[in-house]
Amino acid sequence: MIDLTVPASVAAPFVVATAHALDDPAAVARGRVRLPLAAELLGSPLLRLRDRPAAESGYADLIGSAALARPDEAHLLDKARRHIVITGQAPPVSQPEHAQAAREIARVVAEACDGVVYDAWSHQVLPHAFRFGPEHPEFCLADDWLATFVTGGEGGELHLVTCGLHRFGFPELEAVAVPGGNLFAAVTLLRSLAVGLLDEHWAWLTCNPGARLRRVPAERTVDGTDVWRYWAAAPTGAASAPVRVRLSPAPPEGADTLPYLVAGPPADFDAPAALWWNDVVDLAMPYVPEAPRRTAA
Repeated sequence: MIDLTVPASVAAPFVVATAHALDDPAAVARGRVRLPLAAELLGSPLLRLRDRPAAESGYADLIGSAALARPDEAHLLDKARRHIVITGQAPPVSQPEHAQAAREIARVVAEACDGVVYDAWSHQVLPHAFRFGPEHPEFCLADDWLATFVTGGEGGELHLVTCGLHRFGFPELEAVAVPGGNLFAAVTLLRSLAVGLLDEHWAWLTCNPGARLRRVPAERTVDGTDVWRYWAAAPTGAASAPVRVRLSPAPPEGADTLPYLVAGPPADFDAPAALWWNDVVDLAMPYVPEAPRRTAA
């Protein structure tokens, strides 16, 4: 079993980078939000809005190193002189609704000032067009809530890590020593894991409000069809095979290090991990070459 510490509260920061200042961002948001919870958060202690010069917001370096959903829009950040920081604060049991409400506020503020939205937890700058339209009524991770970053390792092996689960009071997921040819299968595995683990986490939080310690099994079975739940899309193609996965806590790098869980082969897999990625995971995970069409809410 793995012991997980559940935080009492988690901040959900979004930053609107813009060249156009707003006199009263909260008033602008109040007149534009559609979600009732977003309207309730405005003016409450559970949400803060700060308008600062970009160099003084505390996010300039993070935004400068962030992943760009649309690299061709990088010039918009060069023009941004103001950062409007929208920070929601809520216990994990209030998610994902509170994060959705905070992000909708960021959307409407960005629409009003022609800004771009930076999501601090997923460390990505969302497309400029993200400012248009409401939050989808059905939550799904594929709606820019979760990013997966890939770095190269020795011998062509890859290291994958998710960004975005911490906002929900759950550890991020990692995959290490992944052969380069199994990249897409590894991404699919992490996405499938994230969907199942988050659903179980929220169900547990609902039944254990205020609890600060949760024990989860170290081994679990992952069904590749969960990736369709990640996209909130109807499954297509042949059915996938289940994969047994062992989760292990990543060694902390410091006292304040946030938790990570490493996904790897089960304890009784008596072969190199590279064979598990290639002969088990790659064959079991469905290949999704592009974002599938989302089902209606």
